[in-house]
Amino acid sequence: MTVSDLLQQIRNNLEKRRLEIADGMLRGRMSDFEAYHKNVGIAEGLEQASDVIRETIREINEKDE
Repeated sequence: MTVSDLLQQIRNNLEKRRLEIADGMLRGRMSDFEAYHKNVGIAEGLEQASDVIRETIREINEKDE
């Protein structure tokens, strides 16, 4: 497994978790507004982490060319 493969797997796992949070929100599983806010923040953090990983993969691939 290459570094890029490993990073892509991490990115996939982050996206899976973000979608789980979104599904919970759509199904009304938030106990209160505070829980909703917390989960929105977590989902945003996961999205930002995914963006950083995507950019890192791009940079690795550019160096390999």
